[in-house]
Amino acid sequence: MAAGLGFKDFATGEVLTAADVDGYLMQGVWVFASATARDAAVTSPQEGNFAYLKDTNVTTYYTGSAWANLDTTGMTNPMTTTGDTIYSSSGSTPARLGIGSTGQVLTVAAGVPSWATPAGAAFVGAAIYRDVATAISNATWTTITWDTEDYDTDGFWASSPNATRVTIPSGKGGKYLFNFSACFASNASGVRLCKLQKNGTDILFGNWIGASSDFLTINGSGVLNLSASDYIEMQVYQSSGGNLNINTKIGNFIMATYLGA
Repeated sequence: MAAGLGFKDFATGEVLTAADVDGYLMQGVWVFASATARDAAVTSPQEGNFAYLKDTNVTTYYTGSAWANLDTTGMTNPMTTTGDTIYSSSGSTPARLGIGSTGQVLTVAAGVPSWATPAGAAFVGAAIYRDVATAISNATWTTITWDTEDYDTDGFWASSPNATRVTIPSGKGGKYLFNFSACFASNASGVRLCKLQKNGTDILFGNWIGASSDFLTINGSGVLNLSASDYIEMQVYQSSGGNLNINTKIGNFIMATYLGA
């Protein structure tokens, strides 16, 4: 049997030779019951001959020295279930990744894709307060020095050397929700104010409140975009006409909660 001659456009009335039949018309895909039947019928295969085997449903081709399975050396679909994924395993062999479960995410393990349940995001933030009453001078913005932390995941605050500051740690730059509060002793004169400063510059004010004959609490909150080493301080102001205390712990705090980059 001759090797395939490629493609030829035969003219009307042209007489086909044996070489034409072997070289052009016999170069399709032959169908055999099995490899045994193929080998018995085709005793001198040529490189590029194709044969389909019905018992295994595999298409084979002759390499010039042996019959090879097209479906395994090419692309055999390994998927079995809706939602399956094909990826290249070792040796660039197509492999099946079965569909994952609801809520899982696609990740990589040992160099191949896999499904995994995402780990919960770890909380990052701090809550700092002042645990002793502090006299605030009249008509003077006063920076609060904190003395106690309720929680602090990444070293946002330290009692020394900058106990007034909540500082953004290395690698934790991003958006932060800040909540802050100042609670003044009762006094019916003047006003009470509270604000946050970023690196010494005003950035966020709490609500403005007039004097009261009862305890008076000023609250504020906001989202700040901060970089590592930025620091936040809280300042308070009162104009009662003399010194006025802010109270202990309850009502005097600053909280920072990391929201993400």
